[in-house]
Amino acid sequence: MLQIFILAAVAIFLFWRLKAVLGSREGFEKTHKEIKTSGEVIKSPDIINEPTKPDSDDDIFDYVEENSASAEVFKKMKAFDSDFSVNKFVSGAKMAYEIIIMAFENGDIEKLSTLLEKKVFKSFKSVIEKRKKDGFVVDASFIGMRDIRIIDASFSEKTKTADITLSFKSEISTVVKDVKGTIIEGHPDEIKKQKDTWVFTKNLSEKSPMWLLKSTI
Repeated sequence: MLQIFILAAVAIFLFWRLKAVLGSREGFEKTHKEIKTSGEVIKSPDIINEPTKPDSDDDIFDYVEENSASAEVFKKMKAFDSDFSVNKFVSGAKMAYEIIIMAFENGDIEKLSTLLEKKVFKSFKSVIEKRKKDGFVVDASFIGMRDIRIIDASFSEKTKTADITLSFKSEISTVVKDVKGTIIEGHPDEIKKQKDTWVFTKNLSEKSPMWLLKSTI
């Protein structure tokens, strides 16, 4: 009888220690199986995919307004000729402007013949030849480009011909002398601000990278 009492006391003591360590369950608690099968699942919030705009073509929009007619023309040019770049064109036009201006002032007909369309070349050549006939000599210096902007652009999908109109603002020093060396126009220390509007043209189906000066406005 005593042994039974002792075993009962030991059992009560062990139960009390186990409860102190694990604690007691109060209220409703789901079993592991219930947790798995329960519909009460925390869902991650739905991700809303906002519509993305097509990649902006900075090569175009750095020079003309995004919704302008010229922007649409440049897109067509690029679609036809993957090598065409507005940035490269403007850089080339800037260099061509200086070369043409200086070739004209210096009377370099041969150089102009490679950069101008026939009609413009004929006009430039006529002025140079008259100047030479009159005995005038031009001493010119290109000081720098102040501004260059695209005014208009067109592209014929039929002929594949592209025309781009640009406005140039530059600074040039020009002195005109007669046969005796007397200055009849300009001054060596005078810097003249010059503004020109030129149209360059090119057939995009041709492999040549050359754009020719089509007209001066």
